Amino acid sequence: MFIKSVILKYLHEKGFEILEAAEEIDLFLKLDIFKESILYYIIQINQDTFRKQYDMIKKIRQKEYFENMPVMAIIPEISKEYIEGAKEAEVNDVVPVPAKRELLRNYLPERISAFTTKIPVTGDECLEKIRENILSDLSTNSDMENEIKRASRGNYPVSFVMGRVSGIHIGLVQEFYDNLLLQMRETDRIVNYDYRVFIIVCPFTMKKHVTEIEKKARITFEKMFKGIGKLYIYSATYPDYGERLEKLVEIMEKGVHDSIVISGMRQPLNTLSKDKLEEFKNMLKLYK
Repeated sequence: MFIKSVILKYLHEKGFEILEAAEEIDLFLKLDIFKESILYYIIQINQDTFRKQYDMIKKIRQKEYFENMPVMAIIPEISKEYIEGAKEAEVNDVVPVPAKRELLRNYLPERISAFTTKIPVTGDECLEKIRENILSDLSTNSDMENEIKRASRGNYPVSFVMGRVSGIHIGLVQEFYDNLLLQMRETDRIVNYDYRVFIIVCPFTMKKHVTEIEKKARITFEKMFKGIGKLYIYSATYPDYGERLEKLVEIMEKGVHDSIVISGMRQPLNTLSKDKLEEFKNMLKLYK
């Protein structure tokens, strides 16, 4: 936990967005969802499961977009087994844990800093621009909070529709937003909430009319990408679902997450074994 806290603190302070994977099935689900948006992979090697972990890295290398992804492995100690396993898995940077653990607080951030200067390359395409987009400032919640304040004073509803796009080149995301905005009313806005997440802000829109907005988003996405990629949507309306923006965003994020998990199922729930069904339920619980 100490090593994890050092890593997360450093990456957060540097503006990186972080995805954690609780287990292999969770990891591969997120790899499929975020694809080329994932720039680096950092793994802490466990002495009891290191062979399985190295095999997992090899599996990642076989997936599209991840053949050349920089991988850092934090190993318990310098030993032949850990080093050779890392070489076979084509790990780019191996970081041994020093005997004095307190040295990690300075030593580990320095190693991660050097590691994250390695810009991943897919084919002939350098992802420098993608990296800059991911690390740039994103929209804040302040303007949406002001929208709720205005609605409270005017006693009218505001609907928010969150969408997450996946499987499309990040360079086309803004173009999709622009096309979608053309289908909206003049009073509606699209907020760039994340590098692949947007929120449509619709003043004077009751809960019962939100399905029309969702429909416009899906139609625009389908016309533009013609079956390539995925769009996951969930909505919440003020004040029906809550009066605080944090609550509305939490509802939408959970809804989008659950939509992603459910869409990944390839067979009816009533055909799943008890173990598979339990695994599916646990994946739904992974949100927050």
